[in-house]
Amino acid sequence: MSWRQWLCQYLGCESDCSHVELALGECLLREDVLIDERGKLLEKIRQLELLVPEAPPDVTWIAERDSAWVQAQLESMKLNIMRLPLDGDYKLTNRKTMTQLIAWDTTDQLKYIPEYWDCDKFAMLFKIRMSLFFGLNQVAYIIDYASGHAYNLILFTDTEPMVLEPQSDGMYLWTKRLTDFYSLEGAFALI
Repeated sequence: MSWRQWLCQYLGCESDCSHVELALGECLLREDVLIDERGKLLEKIRQLELLVPEAPPDVTWIAERDSAWVQAQLESMKLNIMRLPLDGDYKLTNRKTMTQLIAWDTTDQLKYIPEYWDCDKFAMLFKIRMSLFFGLNQVAYIIDYASGHAYNLILFTDTEPMVLEPQSDGMYLWTKRLTDFYSLEGAFALI
């Protein structure tokens, strides 16, 4: 049950709860809902909107690949990336869907705290969230000692790999990345 449906049920309304303003307007016009109760409900709505994120995009396009395919993708980049394999089978979505998932994801909104919540935690969290929420394990966790940075590399079947800066949602074709920040040369890739 969504919080909007809960609110309509709580108020005993008969309206379409998909549009909160309409539902709330109808419910608050009822004479048996006291003015004090209306204020409490409006505050509850503000709190719920902060706590409950938008529904995630649908992942309707998924391809499956094996560990050998992942290894071949990394080797084709000719950067001596050292892979630490985590899975034998991989589920991937296309670039368009992944771009929507990145926009939905809130990893980039977290506060950076040097040495405690920094680049490695952002990159790890993004990788975990894609697996946890969408069952996608196409995101590599990159530890790049040459750049002194951690970030993500995303593999696709419909385009070349892309570097993701999970702190800002910046995504770049690996061939057009800023090599000072995203060297990839000799980096470790957990995927």
